[in-house]
Amino acid sequence: MAFWLRAGLVIGAIYYLSPLRLGEAQPPAPAQTLAPAPSRAAHLPASLGEIAGPVLAMLPESLRARMVETAAAEAGRAVGTGLRAAAAEAAPSRDTLTPHDRQPAWRGVPEREAP
Repeated sequence: MAFWLRAGLVIGAIYYLSPLRLGEAQPPAPAQTLAPAPSRAAHLPASLGEIAGPVLAMLPESLRARMVETAAAEAGRAVGTGLRAAAAEAAPSRDTLTPHDRQPAWRGVPEREAP
């Protein structure tokens, strides 16, 4: 219950001291907060390919080839790291316990049968 009281007091204090309530700040215009301007929304690219395609086309051939080689090397490193981690998990156990060590602890003298 104390948590809710403290939370209410903090939220109330923030509201009471807020610049918007005191008239020091202007509220955002409703048209700007709901959607971007239609002329700007029509020109936004839909995917990364639409952005990267023209940029890569402007680069010299040698630089593009170097970029592809670097990306392939990084991808190979990432795959190699994943394969090494998978191989480490599949490694044989290094457990040194014997089957006798794995048996439960001694629980007392076993009962003897009467002769």
